Amino acid sequence: MSMTDLMRFDHDNDLLIIPDVHGRGFWREAVRCRRHTHLVFLGDYIDPYPHEGIYPDEALEEMKAIVDYAKAHRDTTTLLIGNHDMHYKSTFFRRMAGGTRYNSHLRPEIYQLMSDNADLFTLAFEAECEGVHCLFTHAGVATGWLNQYSDLVGEPTAENINRLLDSPDGIMALADIGWCRGGGALVGGPLWADYSEMAKEQPLPGIFQIFGHTQKFGSQPWVTEHLACLDCHRAFLLTEVLEMAHLLDSARG
Repeated sequence: MSMTDLMRFDHDNDLLIIPDVHGRGFWREAVRCRRHTHLVFLGDYIDPYPHEGIYPDEALEEMKAIVDYAKAHRDTTTLLIGNHDMHYKSTFFRRMAGGTRYNSHLRPEIYQLMSDNADLFTLAFEAECEGVHCLFTHAGVATGWLNQYSDLVGEPTAENINRLLDSPDGIMALADIGWCRGGGALVGGPLWADYSEMAKEQPLPGIFQIFGHTQKFGSQPWVTEHLACLDCHRAFLLTEVLEMAHLLDSARG
């Protein structure tokens, strides 16, 4: 996909980004109160953290509400898949990657919800904001992972990454977990890469990456001139993130 084909955003036509939900309801106020023309969820809708006092069935109800919202706003909402969603969607993925807080009791209902609404869920999304080419995934596309699967993936476009869902080889590549998260791969794939891995990787040329997955305690995300990890329990506008990365003129906003 070329820059001319990408959905375009700016301060007057902004994109709202919702990081990992895990049953939390912060997305509701953000959607209601922050002006935007498109909405992207970064995945991980379910499997809440026990210490937050959210029960698994409550997280599932929150996911259903998100799916209902996406169905009602189909042209302006993108739902990315996270590792905590993928291990319900694909038994093969779960066998390869495992996963914490997996709920076997709720699995049939979650699987059915994702299957019935498969057209709403995707792995990657691309957009352009005032000349900045942005790639959204759940955990980030690491250069080392991309090089390893160059024949399978090709160029790091959303279209190419999304095709990984269509084959066992693609799902196997998505199941790669780096050593820092207890896996055997040199670096994790787009559903598993840790921020500590992404920060050490060479940036993807001409692409600013936006992802969640690595939880940060506190309201400020990790942002560099090449990437932003937003998993800190609040929503962000795309222009806000790019201003943090000093890629846009903050005086305009």
